[in-house]
Amino acid sequence: MAKKSVREKILENIEVALGLIKTENGYENDILSVQRWKQSGNSTRLVPCIIINAGGEPRHNKNNPLVTCALTVYLDLWIRHDEDASESTDTYLNRFLIDIENALMDDYTRGGYAQDTEISDITPFRGVEGNPHSGVSIEVQINYRHKQGDPEQAY
Repeated sequence: MAKKSVREKILENIEVALGLIKTENGYENDILSVQRWKQSGNSTRLVPCIIINAGGEPRHNKNNPLVTCALTVYLDLWIRHDEDASESTDTYLNRFLIDIENALMDDYTRGGYAQDTEISDITPFRGVEGNPHSGVSIEVQINYRHKQGDPEQAY
């Protein structure tokens, strides 16, 4: 069996949590696709979709023998908002943001692998005017620890 770092376990946990965003699970919206970032490209054919992209991770060894990590994760929410929709694109996006925040904060410890999960920034992105695709990039900070020399075990 392949070894998995705490970092990978956290990313897998986020993928599962966001995959639960369905009306049948009590959410207001359905996310049709949750994907991890791929160098070869991700498909936004099925929208709304979320693409998970790991960012930087400052690490500190102050608490010897523990390494304290602050993993940044970017969640790119893609939507298609049709021209004839009655509500604004911002209103439509805000409904999804509620569901995403609820899904992430339902277990801020990421299955026991982290001390905390915090949404630190939300930045809208827009396609070409008149193109129905738009969305937001959600920056999430996850703080976790592991023992020096043992990145597979959370502490």
